[in-house]
Amino acid sequence: MNNQPKKVTVTGLFVLGSLYPDAVGGMEIFNYYFLKYRLHKAAETIYYFGENRTDSENGYFILFKRKKPVRLFYPFQFFFKVLKLRKKPDFAYVCYAEQSWIIAWAQSLTFRIFKIPYIITIHWGKAPDWKFRYPFISYFRHAHAVAGVSEPVCMAFKKIIPDREFIYIPPLIPFQRSGKEKKELQKQLGYERGEKILLYVGTLKAMKNPDRIVEAFHQIGPEYLEEQQIRLLFAGAGDMRNELVNKISGYGLDKYIRIAGLISRENIPDYYKAADCYIISSDYEGTSLSLLEAMFNKLTIIASDAPGINGMLTHELNALLYETANTRQLAETIKRAFSDHSLAKSLSENAFDHFKQKYLYESMMEKYEALFSSAALNS
Repeated sequence: MNNQPKKVTVTGLFVLGSLYPDAVGGMEIFNYYFLKYRLHKAAETIYYFGENRTDSENGYFILFKRKKPVRLFYPFQFFFKVLKLRKKPDFAYVCYAEQSWIIAWAQSLTFRIFKIPYIITIHWGKAPDWKFRYPFISYFRHAHAVAGVSEPVCMAFKKIIPDREFIYIPPLIPFQRSGKEKKELQKQLGYERGEKILLYVGTLKAMKNPDRIVEAFHQIGPEYLEEQQIRLLFAGAGDMRNELVNKISGYGLDKYIRIAGLISRENIPDYYKAADCYIISSDYEGTSLSLLEAMFNKLTIIASDAPGINGMLTHELNALLYETANTRQLAETIKRAFSDHSLAKSLSENAFDHFKQKYLYESMMEKYEALFSSAALNS
């Protein structure tokens, strides 16, 4: 007689929207790898709503394109998509970024009607600024669990909804290192022997302040940049690109600053391997994937002393932090990072050690697995 317990199949619903490579923001990249991992590793049956299918053959993809006007169509569209599932999910997983209250309200109401416990991950990197608060507060209060991608964002939401627990879980992806030689990669990228690369990875938009880095290079001046062979490489695209091109040209810095455009996840490890330092200049962040990848790749980090960044890094321990709007201080920080080799080496090693202690991918997935399992038990 077989006394082994009967295996229970858990059904999960993931509501994710756009995914990498159709969208290249941090949340979309995270969701792509997160879903891919679940589809290949998890035991549950998975349905996922989105605008594009992943490259996995597992799971059940349900096309979900928002129809405009969202205010009119989204509540009914979402309700009937859930209604048409082959079986009631044991849990649902959704992501929150800056969005209409209609979306939050429709999701929460639908899940409660069908008695589906749902888990939220907050990918928005700053405190909420809701004109119409009730739907959002209801959305978070009725969730089975809420995770935030940084400790500051958890605290910011906690101030508005004090009776709700917010769990900090960093948004990680399975980083890879380039197997190529650094000198070979620098040559492939068009850099000459001896040139040192300061790497920026991310969207070229106002909140991330790429223009301030250009201003800092202007303040450093071509003579020093030439003498120290310092070069800046922007790996990213965005609506500030033309402005940056004009500013770089106007300052006569074309030799020292390049904009490589959008780099695929498959090729981005080569850029980290080729670089000497990494810079992040944002006004705020959730938990930056590009920053984590720089730590993983043992780069010397220059970073703005901003929420979501200064909670991860400590000045002169594992990074050099500067006042976010102070381009003169940024210029001096860049010079220091490239001139003090002993400090740069110590910072990069400490950043890598910090990464290993706090940001392991498997540890993150175990935390989510526990949330999904507890939600399924309560369904």
